[in-house]
Amino acid sequence: MTAVLLISLAPVAIATENDVVNLTADRAEVRDLEGISIYRGNVVLTRGDMRITGDLMHVYSDEQRRLDRVEVDGTPATWRQRIPDALPREAEAPRMEYYATGPERLVLKDGGRLWQGDDTVSGEIITHFPDEARTVAEGSETNDDRVRATFYPDNPDDG
Repeated sequence: MTAVLLISLAPVAIATENDVVNLTADRAEVRDLEGISIYRGNVVLTRGDMRITGDLMHVYSDEQRRLDRVEVDGTPATWRQRIPDALPREAEAPRMEYYATGPERLVLKDGGRLWQGDDTVSGEIITHFPDEARTVAEGSETNDDRVRATFYPDNPDDG
């Protein structure tokens, strides 16, 4: 069961690949030659308008030390993107992966939820493409959990 959701959310300020990545954690192991770093305990990654948190985070970089992808586990792992003149876009899941390129996307795994204000999408696997304001959600085939989405009309008095 796959649902493609074209969410007409507020436009996004696009982060450049040169944005500085800041990380804090209780412990860190950096393997520069391999392009991987592992962070444990209260991990927080920020990059431009984006923030990812979790308990365990693997951060991968390319040959130029630019952010390539992030794998994070948490109780839950969280993602938040600030959007100018709009409510932030937020997500949570036990596991998530963030890909900085090809195209930029966030993958929520093992049951996740993505929301902006009161609008929400939940499913077993959710892939969100921030630059396209597009979300693909899948339900679970093994336990009959279906994709759930709730969207509210815009309030003309808000603008």
